Amino acid sequence: MEIFMKNIPKSLSDVDLIRGLAEVLHTEPFHDGTSPLINFQVFLHRDKRGNFSHSGRGALTFPTEDIAEQFLDVYGSSQRPHLSCDIGTRLITFTPSRNEAKEDVLALIRSTPYIDPQRAQEQAERAERFQETIPACGLQFGWTCLDNVFSIEWDGPTSNEQYTLSFVDETRQLQIDIPTDTTESDESDESEESDESGFRWKTRDQPEESLLVVLRFSRVESIACEGRYTSIPAVLMTLKYPPSFEKVTTHSDDFGYGPITMRYPIQFLGPSHESVAPFTSLALRIQFYDYQDLATFEEMAELAQLPPVYEITSPSVHRSLFSEENLDRVLNWIEGFEWTIAFQLQGILNDLMVDPVELWDLHEQIGLMKATYSVEKLAEILRLFKVRLKTWSWDGGIDEGTTTLADCLSQTAADVTATHILLRNQSKNAGFFNCHHVTLTPTRMILEGPYPDQSNRIIRQYPNHQSCFLRVNFTDEEQLHYRWDRGVDGATFVRERVGNTLKRGIRVAGRAFQFLAYSSSALKEHAVWFCSPFYDDDGEYVDANIIRSSIGDLSHLEFYPAKYGARMSQAFTATEPSLTLTIDEITTMPDIERNGSCFTDGIGDISRELANKISKSLQKRPGSRKRFYIKPSAFQFRMGGFKGVLAVNYKLKGMDIRLRQSQSKFRSLSRDIEIAQVFYRPKPVFLNRYLIMILETLGVSADVFIKLQDEAVLDVENATKSFLECAEFLETHGIGTSFRLPSVFINLQKLGVGLEAEDCNFPLDDVFLDRSIQFATNHVLRSYTLVGVADVHGYLGPNEVFACIRKQDEPPFCVKGKPSNTHVTLNPGDVRFVHAIGLPPENSPFVHERFYNCLVFSTQGDRSVPSMLAGGDLDGDEYNIILNPELFPSECHPPAEYPPATVKVLNRPCTIDDIADWVAEFINSNILAGCDSLGLVADQFLVLADQSGEMCRDPGCIELAQLASAAVDFSKSGTPVDWQTAPKPRYAPIFKPDWSVGEVDNRSSRFKIYQSDRAIGKLYRRIDLTDADRLAARQARMEHFPRQNWRAESGLSRAIESMTTSGPTQLVLEHPITLALCQPLRRYIDVGAALPTPMTTAATDGFDAYASELRYICATCTLTTTPLAEEEVLMGTIASKTSQPRKRQSQMAYLRTQSDELVKRIRMVLRSGDNQIDPESPEQDEDLEESLLRSWAAWQVAVMQQDRFGAKSFGMIALAAIFETMKEIDERDAE
Repeated sequence: MEIFMKNIPKSLSDVDLIRGLAEVLHTEPFHDGTSPLINFQVFLHRDKRGNFSHSGRGALTFPTEDIAEQFLDVYGSSQRPHLSCDIGTRLITFTPSRNEAKEDVLALIRSTPYIDPQRAQEQAERAERFQETIPACGLQFGWTCLDNVFSIEWDGPTSNEQYTLSFVDETRQLQIDIPTDTTESDESDESEESDESGFRWKTRDQPEESLLVVLRFSRVESIACEGRYTSIPAVLMTLKYPPSFEKVTTHSDDFGYGPITMRYPIQFLGPSHESVAPFTSLALRIQFYDYQDLATFEEMAELAQLPPVYEITSPSVHRSLFSEENLDRVLNWIEGFEWTIAFQLQGILNDLMVDPVELWDLHEQIGLMKATYSVEKLAEILRLFKVRLKTWSWDGGIDEGTTTLADCLSQTAADVTATHILLRNQSKNAGFFNCHHVTLTPTRMILEGPYPDQSNRIIRQYPNHQSCFLRVNFTDEEQLHYRWDRGVDGATFVRERVGNTLKRGIRVAGRAFQFLAYSSSALKEHAVWFCSPFYDDDGEYVDANIIRSSIGDLSHLEFYPAKYGARMSQAFTATEPSLTLTIDEITTMPDIERNGSCFTDGIGDISRELANKISKSLQKRPGSRKRFYIKPSAFQFRMGGFKGVLAVNYKLKGMDIRLRQSQSKFRSLSRDIEIAQVFYRPKPVFLNRYLIMILETLGVSADVFIKLQDEAVLDVENATKSFLECAEFLETHGIGTSFRLPSVFINLQKLGVGLEAEDCNFPLDDVFLDRSIQFATNHVLRSYTLVGVADVHGYLGPNEVFACIRKQDEPPFCVKGKPSNTHVTLNPGDVRFVHAIGLPPENSPFVHERFYNCLVFSTQGDRSVPSMLAGGDLDGDEYNIILNPELFPSECHPPAEYPPATVKVLNRPCTIDDIADWVAEFINSNILAGCDSLGLVADQFLVLADQSGEMCRDPGCIELAQLASAAVDFSKSGTPVDWQTAPKPRYAPIFKPDWSVGEVDNRSSRFKIYQSDRAIGKLYRRIDLTDADRLAARQARMEHFPRQNWRAESGLSRAIESMTTSGPTQLVLEHPITLALCQPLRRYIDVGAALPTPMTTAATDGFDAYASELRYICATCTLTTTPLAEEEVLMGTIASKTSQPRKRQSQMAYLRTQSDELVKRIRMVLRSGDNQIDPESPEQDEDLEESLLRSWAAWQVAVMQQDRFGAKSFGMIALAAIFETMKEIDERDAE
């Protein structure tokens, strides 16, 4: 409806008028605070005389008559309330218009959200400014040398056409259009031809072509101008990551219309660029025709908020560092070494820290090292040398006392002590192995490792050939999942880059590797396994085909490539070995099924005796420090062709195991039980956007989520005030477990040590700990995530569950009542009410087996409850059980149906090439549909729910949920989902809710951001996540990480020497923790006595080795081009912002695995002494007092070296060892 306005002050702008109206329209009584903000349009009539911007009259259009009439009821009379846009006593008059509202205006305001007019005006002006293009006369890629000279290694094609630079604000990119150089194209009269990147086209209707270099603004590190008086103006751009290269084709369609433009990612810009592209893409030089073009570039760069342009005087020359001759020379030399050494040398070159000439200049020094050191030690020296080279780029210079690459290499060799080699030895725990990693980006091959990673059945079969296996990741240049701009044919690139690589294999440091297989979890991270042929311990030849054929009999799946690959992946699931069973101990039995619903899908039975034996084997295995505070009742396992969960059945006796038909996937002779996960502790429930949106749809008020958020913030604040509350916080979140922080903090509290704000005997003012606790923050509900198991005894009635929660050092409690149960993907029906029976009656099976921290589902009823929860089953799926009544929905949506997906079938037996093609298609599907922050469709679901009055019940949301479910099944069905028909949000694509901006706000004018009134929008706006803490931690790291000698300085050496002559130093004795420790320690050792020289030397060497490995972890687990802070490793978290949170979770998993293994090995050094790590030695034979003395020495070293990187976390390891050893001595003496 249209309303007529008059008496509008002529000095009032349309922006001020809109804002004044919005102030009242977006508050009560017009807006209830939950629905989207009312949109409207203001049109001001022009002043015919042209003296003012408008005539004082205009039209106000509302989306509905109800809103317009409500507005007129309040503001349509002369006695109306005052508006902020009214000036003085002259009020704007609002009356019904004689004109009907225009249909196009109504359609616009009904389909778009309200946008602040000032922001919209600024965005429009900014977008108009970015329409300008800049001509350039040349493009060069090269290398910035140590003397700051830019070496030109590749010149762009020369032609009569000019280069064109475009700053594209909507995608935050600088695009450099390169004219086609015909000298780089293949000329052929054939009807079909292909270029060097594998793209084929018909020549009968040859499209216009050009090449494109795309630089994301976020990847630009610096911009330098080559003086103001050079003959050809030029700028040098240094990048954090390589740009993207694309081929652009423009042609008419089949009907003569057009033009149609398509962009195809490519790996290089032509044959001459192919060999240098992997090495020279981080520095480029752009030449301009004149200084006016250069000035325009600088203005546009400032507008785009790129780094400021500075002036340099160093020249740009052609040094041919990456010539074919130099590359061949150094690569041939590398391939002459043993492979573990060659891998590190290739990694140094590929890591872009040195050029081929610089690396070749070290060949004599490395040759002498090879003659001096073992292969193992030289490989370690080179691995750490790469980390040392990275510190040069982090520091902006060379370490003190190091002047050349040769000096740096020599210093690194001195740092690799015997203790360091012991820390790096292959783990005695067969569940882990030192894995070599390869990351393939569009332009590069990045080599990392080896570092500890979980092993699998296949890796363990060849313990002496584990270096023949590679984990290969496919990523973009930032080592994130692929992501494509609109108009870019990324799917074709994935088929070429991924599919062809899997079919052809790769060559790494002179060794050829073949695609082997994948695990289901790793494939979600776009990672697969490769292997190199070898001869096993019996002299038998082994390659990828032979390994695959040994997995089991998969002949019944040979026409189904997706299922074939999925079943084969069972052998590559990350597991720990447990036991080997005889055939007599294994029984198969049918599933419990009813009405087409399987109530035992994926779960089998195991006797308590066998379950205890598995638990004991996992805890007592050499190298393992697992400790289960309960006897676990459920295990996720793999055994030959069986998979799923084993849950204790109290009726089974002896070494009995019974598997169901739903657990059998293929035939195999293997009887080794491999454990993927032990379910022994309850996990917290985290609120994610999907769960919040669905609960709000079902009637949970936004105020409830706000209250929970406030409580979470308060928990964080309290955690910084008390060691006891901090320990509880860390234990709840599973943070800092590698360093035993919860236990350390509790013990410190008992000794009277407290944080600065506490009333205690020994206040500890430690900025490092404060920052560490800040890094540990997260939001958690007072609810639990539990693995689902089945009531095979049939005791529970339909829709009943049994859940008994038991935390460490707390009494168990049984859930009773009507909790909410969820296993959410995207469907509102994924939240159900169940009935928890509470304390089990005497006649129930749960008196015999409590199933601590499991959720037992009924096997009664018409349909299994897990199948109603996102189509779940019992093969390891975990379910959220919400106990907070405030989060109970007022109603439930009907559960969704999840019919089996149609399986893709071939008309011939599939080959490994079919599996390779399927992997490529899986990655393409995953880019679009992953049900996480990466999933474009999942994000579309949230946006549509945000914009719809029905929220998640909107038919479009239901359809998107069904499509997402089908996409999840793609990993087994092989049938892709057609996303082109997916429902679209109600508003135009340029309108986005504020919460969708994400962690990394790219400040683009592409989107018009509106304020969401949904719960997730309110939560988003209540906490402003800044980088203050992250920057503070980074600054702290830079204060002690870079520019320091890696060995102890002379003053520190004298202090350590005093430990062997006169006892602890004054610095140690004055430390608050030492003051608190001395009294209890005196019951076991003489704390004031001098320590034996070998013990202090071992403690110092242990710290040096630990610090070196910690640097490596910080360098390899980061999400950015800068290393992690020590605090992040201590807490096992990564604070850096990323556009792909799932990548953070993946990196955090690697971080925790590596830090956990490092801490375990350091603790073994402290326990065993004599620089020996022998976890197989019986613990009862250990001299506990001697171990305590070594830990005491380590604590003193940590305090004396407290200004060095790694000292604080090393001190936490020492404290954990001290407290644990004192407890063991007390237990021993009490026997």
